Amino acid sequence: MQSSRNVLLPLCFGLLSVSVLAVSFACCPAPEQNARSGYSWNYVVVEPGTHPGIIFSEQELPALRRRARGQGMAADSYAKIKQAAGVDYDTDITVRQAVGREGWRLSEQLQCLALVYQIEGDRDAGRKAVEILEAIATGIDPREFYREVDSDFFATEHWPKAFAFAWDWLFDLMTVGEREKILAALEEWSAALYDHTTSWWWSEAGYNCGAIPVGAQGMLLCAIRGESRHPDLGRWFSECWRKVSQNYFPETWDKSGICNEGPGYAHYHKNPTQFAEAVRRTGGPDIIARTGAVNAMHYLRHQWMPGGGCAQIADNTEYGRRVFQAIYLHGIRELGDAAGLWTFEKYADRRRYDNVLVFLLYPDGLEPVSPGTLDLPTSYYFEIDPNRAGHVYARNEWDSEQANWFAFTTQFSNANHSHTDMNSFLFTAFGEPFATHENIFSYGHEHHGADIEHNLVVIDQGGLPTDDRSTAGDDGDLNGLLTGVVTGHFADYVRGDASRCYADRSIPSSQGAVRADRMMIFAKQGPNPYVVIADDIQKDGREHDYHWQWYTPGHQISGEGTLGSPFLLQGDSATCAIAFLEPSAPEHEFSVVRGGRSRRPYELGLLRVNRRGVRVRYMAVAAAWRNGEHEPLLRVGPEVRGCDDATSMEVINDGFRDLILWQSEEFSDAPGRLLECGGIVTDALMAMVRTDKDGQVTGYVLGEGSRLEYGGRTLVRSTRRLSVSADSRRTFASGQRRARQGIEPRSAAGAFWLPDPHSEVWVDGRRVLPSMGPGRMALIQPDKRN
Repeated sequence: MQSSRNVLLPLCFGLLSVSVLAVSFACCPAPEQNARSGYSWNYVVVEPGTHPGIIFSEQELPALRRRARGQGMAADSYAKIKQAAGVDYDTDITVRQAVGREGWRLSEQLQCLALVYQIEGDRDAGRKAVEILEAIATGIDPREFYREVDSDFFATEHWPKAFAFAWDWLFDLMTVGEREKILAALEEWSAALYDHTTSWWWSEAGYNCGAIPVGAQGMLLCAIRGESRHPDLGRWFSECWRKVSQNYFPETWDKSGICNEGPGYAHYHKNPTQFAEAVRRTGGPDIIARTGAVNAMHYLRHQWMPGGGCAQIADNTEYGRRVFQAIYLHGIRELGDAAGLWTFEKYADRRRYDNVLVFLLYPDGLEPVSPGTLDLPTSYYFEIDPNRAGHVYARNEWDSEQANWFAFTTQFSNANHSHTDMNSFLFTAFGEPFATHENIFSYGHEHHGADIEHNLVVIDQGGLPTDDRSTAGDDGDLNGLLTGVVTGHFADYVRGDASRCYADRSIPSSQGAVRADRMMIFAKQGPNPYVVIADDIQKDGREHDYHWQWYTPGHQISGEGTLGSPFLLQGDSATCAIAFLEPSAPEHEFSVVRGGRSRRPYELGLLRVNRRGVRVRYMAVAAAWRNGEHEPLLRVGPEVRGCDDATSMEVINDGFRDLILWQSEEFSDAPGRLLECGGIVTDALMAMVRTDKDGQVTGYVLGEGSRLEYGGRTLVRSTRRLSVSADSRRTFASGQRRARQGIEPRSAAGAFWLPDPHSEVWVDGRRVLPSMGPGRMALIQPDKRN
């Protein structure tokens, strides 16, 4: 946690009574408590007008110089900075060139030259930087510049940021006359940028478009506010701070590190974060720990697929290594995130990132350690909409490109670019992406981001919303709910309610579905990773066509989709079998769908299982095995007593037998009926028990119930509903979600059996040391608050 420090007033923000104040961090904990003990770092608070001061101080220069002379990623970046600083340059450029690539390159060279001056005291480099700073700041009309920029918000940032760093790092090298001339010019640039930003729809900086110019202007204002006496500086500064602290971070980021615009847009917190860093270093409030963006690497680590690439859960999520941007090092440094640093160093594309930021933000003294070495939990639920919806990412192990991996998505509120559709999922086994997603239809197409692009159930022709606009933020669904979840080491359980997602939000009178419930188990440990997918869906009181969808990279399948002849998806290293219990003889079609753009075309196989009726159910299992190894047996389970519509099935192979039960939620938030089947007694909506060759229980899942027994042994007993995933390594319990009401979940409580006396116990996302009852029963008391 941050050490005690002086309380400082907002701006704007007043001055400190001391010239410098060192602030020491022993690291705010990351969500999985993976901060390394003993790691800490310091920053220095200075009065506005102390240079350098906005991103590092004079007191920090010795450490930066050691970093430059050292080895590793930061030293490599500094070598590239020196190389960039030495390139020939021409300051005689037009306004159009200043906006375009020539301007980007020259602004980067300005930063590099100024930084070399600070690190090495190279006055020749410094004077070249002053020449560029003066030539562009005074030689380019800023209002003409921003007229040329027009709607290209990406082009708003490079010169204000370069000016901010240059003013801060070159201040002592400039003559009094140069300072006066350049300061007046920078004030004009700030006025022009402020007016340009307020004239566009992104002016309030609710997400990336506005955050780019607003954050950049904030950085410039932090750099010059010690010297500037411009009458509007306070207003500009206050507005930039309001937009970043009250709009961008709260509206775009969740505290867990998820950006609601997706990973392709998450790194645009770089300007707001650098602005916030400059504010706290110059005496203002410190909001870094509560921005959510500080945990951005936590999200990126979980959603990064074993074989590489971001999880293709939605629009703008198909990115590769370029998402590992330098600004992520800021959060890694702040949290002491050893696993994040390991992941960044392993996957970042070192040809593409910002070398200046890599060098400045690299966390000295933090050893990169893999998440597998740290033995971190392998699954995580990231909530986007508080108490409503979010994403689950799960894998069987870290540090392996052959890992089994799963994602499940729900979304309640509109989120620009996210376009996450209802109850869609991805499934990878042994590194093979058997169930996947791509943006089949590009921006502007009526079906971009629509339901038919995803692994879900489409009603009739689909294509929601029908009346589509060609902008980024109107596709996909709203009002999705994650109604049940427990993540675990053994398996993960999720349930989503997408009933309201089937209302076409482009048509005011459109109604949602009566029910659209999907439950899934991802059983990830052992020789045969698999997913169970159970759907109960009804649009209204009339008959409709329902289409269960599965997208896959393969272009052909074999089999009939039955337990005796499952669909087979062939991968290079593994095979996946998909078999249906409901319907028992699936009517299906398979086609190859072509999409993408001319420079990145692709083809996906699409399996559709079609049913017609008023209310229909699907129950399928998709199990994988390595090529050359034994295929698992998929079969109907024993008879289920207690509910006519309940279903059971078994997955069996050498050394294990899994018995799975499913019953529908008949009414919203109604508990399950008591079922008996093959030794299982439970009231869960979905349950699974794994036994070994000797019939001993080695793992189990309780999905939203209060009771689970097997063979006369109590596995879970509670007075309230909860979900549990247990095996010999870790046992997880999560309280019942109340997503339909939009209130926080109830706390998990009750007694549950540990498959091994040394099994770690995690309750509602936190590791605990429970009281123990007879027979390895962990006893958890309810949280008094709920």
